[in-house]
Amino acid sequence: MHDYAIDRHPKQNVLFVLAFLAILATPALNSALVSLGTKVGLGEGWMTTVGTAVPVTAFFGFLYMLFDRYLWKWSMLRRVLLVPDLNGVWECGGRTALKDGAPVEFKWQGKLTISQSWSKILVHLRTDQSSSRSISASIYHDQGVGYRLLYQYRNEPRAGGDELQIHTGAVEMDFDEACTVGQGHYFTDSHRNTVGVMELKRRKPG
Repeated sequence: MHDYAIDRHPKQNVLFVLAFLAILATPALNSALVSLGTKVGLGEGWMTTVGTAVPVTAFFGFLYMLFDRYLWKWSMLRRVLLVPDLNGVWECGGRTALKDGAPVEFKWQGKLTISQSWSKILVHLRTDQSSSRSISASIYHDQGVGYRLLYQYRNEPRAGGDELQIHTGAVEMDFDEACTVGQGHYFTDSHRNTVGVMELKRRKPG
């Protein structure tokens, strides 16, 4: 997974709140541990003796991990943060419309898997001919319309593919507000020199 940018996202504010909560909660947590140790007969100095006092940085790291992996997915938080949850498997239908500037008509099918946390994302597309992985990405929110995902990828042909070769490309994909369907375009570099369209439909869990 790699970092991704989010338009108008208050990342600094989120980090400030997490740091503030860590500073606020750490003394209370250490006090609770001292109290617990005293109750079980360890004495008040047991934390200093064994060096188990919880530092602010460690608790901040725990809060950050918790938020990065899980808490950001809460629908109320995502509405404030303007971050879509694109995690999951998407059925992908594609059509190459141009190759070397000339019209073509080549349809293909694939499975697109998105792995996303609050800070990182990976878009992986697998077809019968090749597989690709994103190398950079950004997300934009259009109020009342949905979300736009822009990403660059590196494509590698599967063994036995005669026509395809390793190449890079870019995708511009629009999702509805509910993030159930998406449609967009893709462009490849001079090694491939194609332009096409893609349609995504989110696969239901199970």
